[in-house]
Amino acid sequence: MIARGVLLALLTLTSFAAAARAADDLVGAPAPLAAALKKLMADEGYWASTRTSRYFGRDGKLERTDVERHDPSVPDDQQWKLLLRDGRPPTVEEERSWRRTREREMRRRGRPLGAIMNMAAATLAEETRTHLVYSVPIKPGASRRLPAEKFFVLAQVSKDRGELDRVAIRTTEAFRVVGVARVENVEADAKFGVIDPQYPAQPQSFLATGTVNIAWLFRVGGRLETEWDQFQRVTPYASRFSVTVGELKALDF
Repeated sequence: MIARGVLLALLTLTSFAAAARAADDLVGAPAPLAAALKKLMADEGYWASTRTSRYFGRDGKLERTDVERHDPSVPDDQQWKLLLRDGRPPTVEEERSWRRTREREMRRRGRPLGAIMNMAAATLAEETRTHLVYSVPIKPGASRRLPAEKFFVLAQVSKDRGELDRVAIRTTEAFRVVGVARVENVEADAKFGVIDPQYPAQPQSFLATGTVNIAWLFRVGGRLETEWDQFQRVTPYASRFSVTVGELKALDF
């Protein structure tokens, strides 16, 4: 359970999932990175998609598969649905447990982007003929479950489209959680793909791995693989009402 919690926390960190104001959160950020983020977030909420998540144990054995549908064109409390659990419709209790977990995750995503990442401290880590790669530190306290200061983000921007096409999380060193658990070898990688050339690339895959050493007695670990498909362009439910223009919405993975 500790290993799975670490992997889910990484997914939350990688999502940038919070409402943010560009004026506050992107001040001082490198111009290509800021432009790519603005482009992505301005398109948030216009895609319905199916998300398939597979959880593997340290031995590589598949432990669980969830298939979920996200549709931002319907009211907030109806936007997420658990379609399948291990290839079958979920039981009433499984659906109830899943919904409680989903609600907790959404509550954690209420902070501005600037409270999660130190965009002004982003630096160019690598430049190739086709890409710019920026290293962005994560601010202390960004995660309630993980020591966020032990992580940093690598954001890759394509030069031809000026868009994010990869976001990775790496650790600076091993760390402890829950007092007796030492987390080792943790990393996450999200890749984006173009669904329609007239719109920004969208997340298509996410991979997170981690190993936890508990009380120096035994090691547990796991891997989370997530894929998005069956994309459909929709009109956001919120756009049916009068809303304030100018807020930057972070991508909800």
